[in-house]
Amino acid sequence: MREIKTVTILGANGAMGSGSAGVIAAFGGAKVYMLARDVEKAKQGIEAAVASVKTDTIRARMIPGSYDADLEKAVAESDWVFELVAESYEVKEPINTRIAKARRPGTIVSTVSSGLSIGRLAKAYDEDGQKHYYGTHFFNPPYKMILCELVTHSGNDKKVTQALGEYLDKVLGRAVVYTNDTPAFAGNRIGFQLMNEVAHFAEKYADKGGIALLDEIMSGYTGRAMGPLATADFVGLDVHKAIVDNIYDNTKDEAHETFKLPGYFQKLIDAGKLGMKSGGGLTKVVKHADGKREKFVYNIKTGEYDPYPKFDIPFIKEARQKIKDSDYKGAMDVVKKASGVEADIARYFISRYISYSLSLVGEVVDTKENTDGAMGFGFNWVPASAFVDFLGGPKETIKLMEASKIPVPKLLKDAKEGKKFYELGDKLDARSLFKG
Repeated sequence: MREIKTVTILGANGAMGSGSAGVIAAFGGAKVYMLARDVEKAKQGIEAAVASVKTDTIRARMIPGSYDADLEKAVAESDWVFELVAESYEVKEPINTRIAKARRPGTIVSTVSSGLSIGRLAKAYDEDGQKHYYGTHFFNPPYKMILCELVTHSGNDKKVTQALGEYLDKVLGRAVVYTNDTPAFAGNRIGFQLMNEVAHFAEKYADKGGIALLDEIMSGYTGRAMGPLATADFVGLDVHKAIVDNIYDNTKDEAHETFKLPGYFQKLIDAGKLGMKSGGGLTKVVKHADGKREKFVYNIKTGEYDPYPKFDIPFIKEARQKIKDSDYKGAMDVVKKASGVEADIARYFISRYISYSLSLVGEVVDTKENTDGAMGFGFNWVPASAFVDFLGGPKETIKLMEASKIPVPKLLKDAKEGKKFYELGDKLDARSLFKG
């Protein structure tokens, strides 16, 4: 792979395009062609890129342009063409046809996608182009979220893959996770499995608190800064639907049925209630005349919004206190020993998360460190392997899974007792991801 001195960004005015451009210009020192539908949008992208990395020094290296007037010229000069246009084959494939005609041999071309087939997109290119075509799934915002899923396909060259991975790691400061060309790759496949199944449980327990109850049960003491359903509301219910539908349609694993979109999600989407970006979805915030804000939550049974409830669940309070005292194993001991339906749900989803993450090793990624990195760096969730250690090791984790009737992955069955299971501790301190 040749040195990357010039980069073309396609989709420069979007949040991901401008954010990625800022990282490439600031850390890579590259000249960056910023292309959008028109020059004014490209200029807006430059301003957003500068703001994202908080330095004006990159502005001189960023050149605005449009697809119609500048794509071929910019691509012909570039060492890397980074495409971040809309998430659909109908938009990406015609752009790829144009790139394929203009690129020089040896130029890297990559796409940001949450789950489109990289192999299919690569078909627009000749043999050299396919060797150099990748998915580079940055997470938003790129300056703060350092994960990059580097997605390979059968036409790639291993030497190029290695060189690109080293560039992303050493030059751009990305936490690189290598994934195979499978639906939703690693991070979204694991993350949206949990989020969507939690959404189903919210419907099952609608009379006991529904959405708010499930987010309370799966709150920070279970290793995530934001509840799974709050995350879905943040991402957007339409985006959530696109991801889980893609996984449901294109995979057949043991969690297949959990990817069915809940009916109330579709009802909200049809009503234009897509989440935070539309002013409300699973929750909404109302500003009263006196300036005070009040949070409401969607009632799955009535279709109305109720005041967001507070919960007093003793084992959760105890586990949170243990975490505040930096006793992470103690917090998991509380969860393991607690009684009641809420504790059963917590144990079920901790088990499911570990099981599903480890089950993807071999199909989606080659090592558990890649799924651990995807969840730790991309979602800010405590990685599955770290949970195994906090729960007391493989045997204790298997007991938890079996009690919850969750499949035990072979990787866990074969693990040696007494040996640390989590191996990313020097790069990612999993303890920091628990929230008390």
